[in-house]
Amino acid sequence: MLSILIPIYNEDITTLVKDLSYQCNRQKISYEIICFDDKSRQLYKDKNEVLRSAFRINYVELSENLGRAKIRNWLAKSASFDHFLFLDGDSKLINKSFIKNYVEHLPTNKIIVGGRIYKPKQPRNIKKILHWKYGTLRESLPAQKRQKAGFIHFHSNNFIIPAEIFNKHKFDTEINGYGYEDLVFAQELEIAGYEITHIDNPTRHNKIENVEAFLSKTTEGINNLYQLYITGRLKTTRLIKAYEMLKKYKLLGITSKHLRKKYPSYESNLRSAEPSIRQFNLWKLYQFIQLMKN
Repeated sequence: MLSILIPIYNEDITTLVKDLSYQCNRQKISYEIICFDDKSRQLYKDKNEVLRSAFRINYVELSENLGRAKIRNWLAKSASFDHFLFLDGDSKLINKSFIKNYVEHLPTNKIIVGGRIYKPKQPRNIKKILHWKYGTLRESLPAQKRQKAGFIHFHSNNFIIPAEIFNKHKFDTEINGYGYEDLVFAQELEIAGYEITHIDNPTRHNKIENVEAFLSKTTEGINNLYQLYITGRLKTTRLIKAYEMLKKYKLLGITSKHLRKKYPSYESNLRSAEPSIRQFNLWKLYQFIQLMKN
């Protein structure tokens, strides 16, 4: 029936696993929960150690950090059942029918994406507002809106895929670091003719990064996007569309000059108590344009 696959990196997943087990048992389904720790700090390993002796739980601590793509492939390789449910370790179940909602879709043998949401209240910590605001406005989208954009709104934090499909189309392990491995994966599925169906079955994203970590990861992701774009491995994203439009109308030069002047003010704004997502998008666009000049 269902293999639940959870990559862990510096997260306490005991509550998540407990909630998943409870819901699976209520549904009386055959299941397993496989958790691979991607070389977390010892603090989190100690917290998750209790999972070693739990029924139907396979908890493994890896001796090296595999990264976001490779660890998901390894999890799938260890799975026994015919459907894989991938969940991030920082997920929180907010719906008592979470597993039931997915089980109802299993007979379709389709790729099902449940979505993600964030806490409704803005964090008190100013340093965490940017990530929360971006996630709330750009990632916490209803299924109907996600469905219209196809693979662009695919996120690997919460989705089900038939084992038969995944074993033919795995995550690209040549993508190093943070960012865009999920879109490359989803694009490959779409090109191969598989339908990605979005439903309203979200988990809550619990790990809100401080602004410096979030901006650093974003820059890392833009560097990945640049490499994927120039090698033809990722055809489109919102950032690529913006770049190509400016290039088409010969506006790259003047736009780059304008963004360079505004860049220091963007940096200040993104670290403020009222960060602008529009300025965040322009901050990203400037970085991408600079990379494309090289």
